[in-house]
Amino acid sequence: MIQLLVISDDFTGALDTGVQFAGKGIRTKVFSRLPADESIWERLEAQVMVVDAQTRHLDAEEAYRRVYDLVKRARIAGVPYIYKKTDSGLRGNIGKELEAALAASGEKYLTFIPALPAMNRITVHGIHYVDGVPIHKTAFGRDPFEPVRSAEVKELFQTVAVKSVLYEESTHYERGGSEEIGIFDASNQVQIETITKDLMEQGRLGVMAGCAGFASVLGDCLGLETTQRRMPAVTDKLLIVCGSVNEITGRQVEYAQKNGMKRITVMPEQQFTPGYLHLSEGREWLQGLKRDCEAGITCVVETGISEMDKMAQYRKENHIPLEQARVTISKMLGEMLKELLEMGLEAAIMIIGGDTLAGFMTQMHCEEITVYRELEQGTVLSSVEINGKEQWLISKSGGFGEPELLVEVDELIRKDFSAAVV
Repeated sequence: MIQLLVISDDFTGALDTGVQFAGKGIRTKVFSRLPADESIWERLEAQVMVVDAQTRHLDAEEAYRRVYDLVKRARIAGVPYIYKKTDSGLRGNIGKELEAALAASGEKYLTFIPALPAMNRITVHGIHYVDGVPIHKTAFGRDPFEPVRSAEVKELFQTVAVKSVLYEESTHYERGGSEEIGIFDASNQVQIETITKDLMEQGRLGVMAGCAGFASVLGDCLGLETTQRRMPAVTDKLLIVCGSVNEITGRQVEYAQKNGMKRITVMPEQQFTPGYLHLSEGREWLQGLKRDCEAGITCVVETGISEMDKMAQYRKENHIPLEQARVTISKMLGEMLKELLEMGLEAAIMIIGGDTLAGFMTQMHCEEITVYRELEQGTVLSSVEINGKEQWLISKSGGFGEPELLVEVDELIRKDFSAAVV
């Protein structure tokens, strides 16, 4: 029976949280959307169910409704623990989604630990920092789609009581009698472990929220059972597809190019011309990309991450709204991958950005994904079944990782994982 439901707002977030359980041998299933069949709650052979609610870019009220409905269904089915996965960069509809989770759960208290110390994202006195800088003054504050306006976590909430809890207060903090969200400071993983154990003893983990840092300690605290499984062999060829425009990913793409990877920029005309991939020019472009991959060349396909001004000018001249551009680009990249696989490409695919990953899953009509392990922090090795064949995927949020990450992943994927046990 499902013991824990994890609700994410995008697909890369679902995977980097799900792997915290799957990597420890806890039976975990990750879905790109919740199946409509209500029997899923009883027949799913897993202890942890992770669902991408696809709420990152919805308006706040629709995000609230979707999370509320999911939590309500889980509680009716008897799922004892609910975890609302949040972005460690504080992006998305965090406030409304946590309010929804608390309201639907029937609990009076929601524990929120937003820190991810492994990526130098910590919370001190209620202020969220990235590499020691208040988050709204970092790349997350300059995000073209969802800029973070404030580093004070309390400002995410409007209609429910919230309390910032210093780490020193966490063991004896007394909440009030009404519904409340506790925002807990944490500067390192040991603090997260200590807070979690104390809250478990106090019975305050019925509904909770945070990123992969908090999730990584829950398997032990909740007493979830573990099993062992052996990794299958992974192909040693890699294609990287980047739909993110985050500055962090931009530095990774630049580093990869300087260290021998082939960088391929999808120009605006390719991105926004309907049916481009089925034109003779598009087919030739795809065939060239396939030949490079099969020759062992690691290609990085990106959408103009270093030429944002040029992209913006193209959108302006062609009257393409920013939100429409986001959806169109994700769909085009998903179609590109679908065409390459149908042409017979055999390679692991690394997808950067939750929208791009969701676009691929939609094109391939896949809803369930098998998670194996983290290659690096926040970089997850998974697989999906396509026409009876296992297709390897590597996923990463646009806001994760050091500049050398893509090069390191390329080196890792060329190793033989088949002897590894997870």
